[in-house]
Amino acid sequence: MMYTYYLRKALRDKGFIFWSLAFPLLLMLCFTVTFKSPSESEVNFSPVKSAIVIGSEGVYSEEFENVVKNLADAEYVKNSTLGYSHEILNLIPVNSVEEAEKMILDNKLDVLFIADGQKEKVDVKVGDDPATTTLMVARSVVESYRKNYTIMKDAAMTAPEKMEQVVRSMSDSISVMKAKTTLLDEEGKSANVYTWYFYSTIVMGMFFNATSGVNTVFEIQGDLSGTGMRTSISPKKKWKILLSAFGARYSVCCAIAFFHLVILNKVYNIPMNNRVFELVVFVLLGNLFSMSLGSLIGLFTKGEQNQREGKATGLIMLSVFLSGEMIMVLPGLFEKYCPIINKVNPATIMNFAFYRLVNYPTLTGFWFNMIKIAAATVVFLTIAILKLRREKYAAV
Repeated sequence: MMYTYYLRKALRDKGFIFWSLAFPLLLMLCFTVTFKSPSESEVNFSPVKSAIVIGSEGVYSEEFENVVKNLADAEYVKNSTLGYSHEILNLIPVNSVEEAEKMILDNKLDVLFIADGQKEKVDVKVGDDPATTTLMVARSVVESYRKNYTIMKDAAMTAPEKMEQVVRSMSDSISVMKAKTTLLDEEGKSANVYTWYFYSTIVMGMFFNATSGVNTVFEIQGDLSGTGMRTSISPKKKWKILLSAFGARYSVCCAIAFFHLVILNKVYNIPMNNRVFELVVFVLLGNLFSMSLGSLIGLFTKGEQNQREGKATGLIMLSVFLSGEMIMVLPGLFEKYCPIINKVNPATIMNFAFYRLVNYPTLTGFWFNMIKIAAATVVFLTIAILKLRREKYAAV
């Protein structure tokens, strides 16, 4: 059976197995060691043991005290837009600055806020060797409050009718140890840096399958390889041979992509959402695109098979690089200064589609990107088939 023959041949291709299967898994492991652990320590922290002392009364100190109490209220934080499932501060009552300083020395307190309502400032005291989490929480709470209070004052002077609304949202507007994000697309959405790397690795693994398209071309062209010569004189119908060779490689590519998704979700705990149908479409269409692109590269470039596969890999690496796999801020920079790159770079289109699929409440953006990939796939396959038919007829 031709399909079985080409399937065994694909599974014996060590280069294909390494780049399509093993290399993305190695990258996931590296990202876990390098990025994911720091991100978890940044976001999943224990509430910081805190105290507040009012140095002088005033609106500034009164509102800051309210913010601190809200951040120490687990239910309030859970129901807010802060993005945490527990309280951020563990508020410990103290009667004076001296009492709080002694508690800091005894490691019973992490941070002390001293709010001055008259001078409109907040001083922060910590121990001699504070944890990174303590410093980050203290700094972000104070800085965010200072900025928000300035907005509140401006609102009081320019639009007094909105004052109540601004005050009510003060605590929700405090930015505390948010996971690092980067602007990614024209909708102003942001992607978590760490999950973005993992999602991009899935797309990269699928795009490496362009080498399978190159390989398929060599296996059906008589002037390129010994296998192609045997195929040309075979009594079997050429379209059946082409379909078997392409289908065998395509089956393996899709199986590898689904395996990567399972590893990503079950081993590395990266969210996948429950949109199974859309994930299947994403994998099937993404691999079809990469193989069709590889077929074009195999048909219209010169050199031996390894040379053409190298050119395909180089083009894929460039596309993946521009999509933010190595430098995650690139898509945001392109969107700001040269958005056409994001709109035509296939890896960026696929990355946006994947991120929207697993994170966005609506699927409009996902399907729009999939339509662009599908259109390009149809064009690539049409050109490849016409090119192969012409060469076959010329050889007869």
